[in-house]
Amino acid sequence: MTPIKPAANKPNTGKPNTRKLSLYEKTLAKLPFLARLQDWVIALGQRKSAVKWLMGLTFLESIIFPIPTDPLLAGLVIARPQHYLRLALLAAVFSTLGGIVGWGIGMWLGDAAISSGWMGEDSAYQTVAAGFKNHGWLIVFIGAFTPLPYKIVVVSAGFLGIGFWPLVVASLVGRSVRFMMVASIAHHRNDNLKAAILIVLLVVLMAVFLGIVN
Repeated sequence: MTPIKPAANKPNTGKPNTRKLSLYEKTLAKLPFLARLQDWVIALGQRKSAVKWLMGLTFLESIIFPIPTDPLLAGLVIARPQHYLRLALLAAVFSTLGGIVGWGIGMWLGDAAISSGWMGEDSAYQTVAAGFKNHGWLIVFIGAFTPLPYKIVVVSAGFLGIGFWPLVVASLVGRSVRFMMVASIAHHRNDNLKAAILIVLLVVLMAVFLGIVN
């Protein structure tokens, strides 16, 4: 696999920069703490181990802790903008691999996972179970794309008998679309129009799919 290298700093040519600042850049200028946070995130993203951390955390997010890895992906994209789509696909693939493990846990250890409270509150499982009853494997796609805890979705899918290939396809498509949109927003953050369109599209799609569950 070709290593994903951080973007090289462009040399200063001495010419004045007459480009109009984007909304993102204006926000950083007005809120210095955000600029410092961005510098910190970029520094983390430039580390050689950053891509491995992304792959590992997206894998574990699907099994152990439901903490979104989108901020880490966005930071890596800012640090390595030329590889933003590849980074999104890596995150999607490893998240789906974690989802497969979660599905296996649900299939073979589902009773223990639910009764032990490992999946969180019982109401969360009941909500997802009702969703599977009404919408079937579509809930896997919704869980992969929206903030609905993906870990609970995939473990429940295994426990409730959702097939392996529907889980893989729905997870891979849902995760790929989500992570590509997040990566694209970070990549086009200085283009007001593109960033706004992507953000609105992401929010609307998530609202629509969450509405289906509700």
